Amino acid sequence: MMQHLGRYAIKNLLLIRRRTLPSIRFSVTLTSPELNDTLHSRVMARGRERWKVTPPLDEWLKQGKEINPTELRCLINALCESQRFDHALQVSEWITKRGVFNLSPEDFAYRLYLVEIRSGLKEADKFFKSIPENMRDDSVYNTLLSLYTKSKNTRHEAEAIYQKMREQNILSKPYPYYNMIALYGLLGERNMVDEIVRQMKENGVEHDKILTANNVLKAYASIPDVEVMEKFMMGLEVEEPRFVLAWQTGISVAKAYLKGGSSKKAIEMLRRTELVVDAKSKDAANKVLMEMYGDAGAKQDVFRLNRLIYSNSKKGKKTRAHKSEGEDGGYSYDRLRVPLSLMKKKERTGGRKARVIRESG
Repeated sequence: MMQHLGRYAIKNLLLIRRRTLPSIRFSVTLTSPELNDTLHSRVMARGRERWKVTPPLDEWLKQGKEINPTELRCLINALCESQRFDHALQVSEWITKRGVFNLSPEDFAYRLYLVEIRSGLKEADKFFKSIPENMRDDSVYNTLLSLYTKSKNTRHEAEAIYQKMREQNILSKPYPYYNMIALYGLLGERNMVDEIVRQMKENGVEHDKILTANNVLKAYASIPDVEVMEKFMMGLEVEEPRFVLAWQTGISVAKAYLKGGSSKKAIEMLRRTELVVDAKSKDAANKVLMEMYGDAGAKQDVFRLNRLIYSNSKKGKKTRAHKSEGEDGGYSYDRLRVPLSLMKKKERTGGRKARVIRESG
């Protein structure tokens, strides 16, 4: 069963156009690996975007085999991980058309997000209005809010949604506050960033202090308000738990320094950021860092990272070739990499649980 739905769209994460998933969490237990593998493989095999993925589902039903919510939600997760959002939407729509099971608010929230990817914000808003009132919980509203807080141009709509959530007393989780903090950062309104943080504390919302600090710091950097940003960072250094800088936040801070005319501080922040990049993000982060070093005039760092990226690329090719080599001497296709915007956490406790968790900015 899917738990929370939150947000953040991580803008230009890899300096390429990539859609990111809000903090949608499907926590599902695959009680029958054999069924999942068979159904999963049939759908995932239809990899081309122009192909529909629903025929294998129809065929499965015609064969008299059962499909439970867990399997289909897991399938939607897998399609999203592979950046096949249109196919994920096809499965979601097929569930409704076939009446396979009764949809939960979280299912509607997931669909809302997928509709926006395929058809845009206008169609997403139209779909939201079609959702039954009793299905519009905090997960649905926050997904809608996350879509409206990605742009300066939809400020008033975002504020209206946020106010609606206040009136319905469904602001008990930190995600809506993070959405609004990011929006006011885009708008350059530091006072409103501070006000949202104040509201979150006043309402006694439980939150991850490190995650919140990264979001607030990114907002100050987006404005940019270097003086307040630096003062905030100084305060973080003495707080507990010890602050952990997210590499995306480090990039934002470095950009703020560059806009403020301080290349030296920008370079120092970029070097600090290098130290906190996780292994999965290394390649993508290095490319962003290399470009940022170039903007800051740090040619030696550009050459250093360029050599590192080239070296890692050669090692990666050798490793993939070694791992994919079969007993017959042939080679299989490399598995699709899980997008950085999604993290799949698996736990083994008899069965297997799969979760999709949105990467924080």
